[in-house]
Amino acid sequence: MKFYSYEYVLNQIRQDNWLLAAFFIALLLILAYTAFLAYRDKRDSKYRELVIILGLTLLVSGLSGFESLQASSQTNNQYRTSVHFIEKISKTLKVKPKQIYINTSADTNGTLLYVEGQFYRAIAGSEPETYLLEKMDLHSFDLELVEVAQ
Repeated sequence: MKFYSYEYVLNQIRQDNWLLAAFFIALLLILAYTAFLAYRDKRDSKYRELVIILGLTLLVSGLSGFESLQASSQTNNQYRTSVHFIEKISKTLKVKPKQIYINTSADTNGTLLYVEGQFYRAIAGSEPETYLLEKMDLHSFDLELVEVAQ
């Protein structure tokens, strides 16, 4: 069973995709340049066609980037929730967040925790910030602690 460290979950919060943004800006600059060439040479249609092709490419890549950004944002919110959950547990158990490992970063309800040789199960309460920690004894398990890759 895999348990993820606090640093691992914290490290999974992704920053914005700069490569996609750079591609989008480069495409926008090329579009502006070809639009200038099309405006300057009004009789020739090759630049006009290129502007249409680049505009459509820009539209498709923009929509695709927006979808990717939404998915990334949703994933980041799940990781932030897990980080906040680990920080609350560390205050409750009076240990450092680095000593807490969780088995999932997607949902905090039913999450198994490994803290200093002890296993706990977190059960969500009726309010968002409340939970119940149930101490568990696991008899047959394969423990794998996942840390941040250096």
